[in-house]
Amino acid sequence: MLKYSTSLKPGATAPDFSLPTNRGDQRSLAEYLARGPVLLAFHRGTW
Repeated sequence: MLKYSTSLKPGATAPDFSLPTNRGDQRSLAEYLARGPVLLAFHRGTW
């Protein structure tokens, strides 16, 4: 987890990372960036 002091500034380039899809496949940020611009939104909480 990033601490506030090491968080990215608005407009900064995010480091590449991978997360599982709801089907269990891994998808990386780089895969989506290859298609065009990406907007990341993180929501705090539980489902």
